Amino acid sequence: MQLTLHVTNQCNLNCKYCFVKRGPERMSREIAFAAVKLGMENTNTSGLLFYGGEPLLEKELIYDVVDYAKSISTKTGHNFYYKITTNGVLLDEEFLKFANDVNMAIGLSCDGPAQDYCRSSIDGTGSLAVLEEKISLLLAHHPFAMGLSVVDSATVDRASEIVEYLFKKGFRYIHMGVNYSKTAPWTEERLLALEMEYKKIAEMYINWTRREDKFYFSSFDMKILSHLKGEKYNIDRSRMNMNQPSVAPDGIIYAMSKHLNNPVFAIGDVVSGINKKKHKAIYKKGAIPTEPCRSCAIKSRCNYAYDNLASSGLDIINDVTPVQCVHERLITPIADYVAQTLFKEQNAMFTQKHYNDLYPFMSLLEDID
Repeated sequence: MQLTLHVTNQCNLNCKYCFVKRGPERMSREIAFAAVKLGMENTNTSGLLFYGGEPLLEKELIYDVVDYAKSISTKTGHNFYYKITTNGVLLDEEFLKFANDVNMAIGLSCDGPAQDYCRSSIDGTGSLAVLEEKISLLLAHHPFAMGLSVVDSATVDRASEIVEYLFKKGFRYIHMGVNYSKTAPWTEERLLALEMEYKKIAEMYINWTRREDKFYFSSFDMKILSHLKGEKYNIDRSRMNMNQPSVAPDGIIYAMSKHLNNPVFAIGDVVSGINKKKHKAIYKKGAIPTEPCRSCAIKSRCNYAYDNLASSGLDIINDVTPVQCVHERLITPIADYVAQTLFKEQNAMFTQKHYNDLYPFMSLLEDID
């Protein structure tokens, strides 16, 4: 099991699209340690993802949790792996060396040229200048760190610039999410702009691959994977999601991070454990697509047909928004264009990347050498 530990609801930035309700809540050592023990149930390997707010505001707690997990490993042989998602402002040599020592994967949230608009400091000043320095420090210690970005209707015209910025900075694992919240309404014009930006990114993807640059752009690579896996794509995603509940600072466990603090999605707490019956029922509900999705040609490749849960009062409902639907319909053929272009060229890197199961391992060994 991988548990997402929301170690604090406090943050040192004021991101426009953050789904976490800012507040003074902080996770105690007792709750964090109880979560570690809970995550060990019925498995030999556990994952701990440190999240917030901004988790590096609680560095000492993170150190304590990892030390506690290591002591358990020494006694029992149980394996732990660690991840953290951070805005990067508080990264320093001490923490990065610590992360190296425990093989902690790091995801850095950065919107590049849209950073100062989307992710300002609490006082309203931009944060990119600070982050420029931190990115260099991070990649010097962790060359495989992931660059995480979000595009919304206000910044959509800069989507390709954001991806190019992260790539030029040295990130080779890049994820771009889309802000679907009502605070950033998507009009037909804005969606057309997003389509144009994806097409620009597609050309960058093709050119980088032809150049034999190693990189992953999850928005396209996952869509290509969905073609290769077919129906198994969303089955695997559903299983993975079910194995990643989130723990709020007060110890309440939720089925997924995006529904943090929504009591409808609460499935237990770190003391009494997970209500497995309710947990299973939530994901069983998500495995039933809504009526429009059932006849959709890209149902098996859609990221929302089987991951569309929301709450209505005390009920859990299936709810794919029109914007999510349009997004999936516009990005899928663009990703397919990328794949078809490189496949027809018999591009060796593309073929290895998507058709050789050993490629990630072989690529890592090559990079280490």
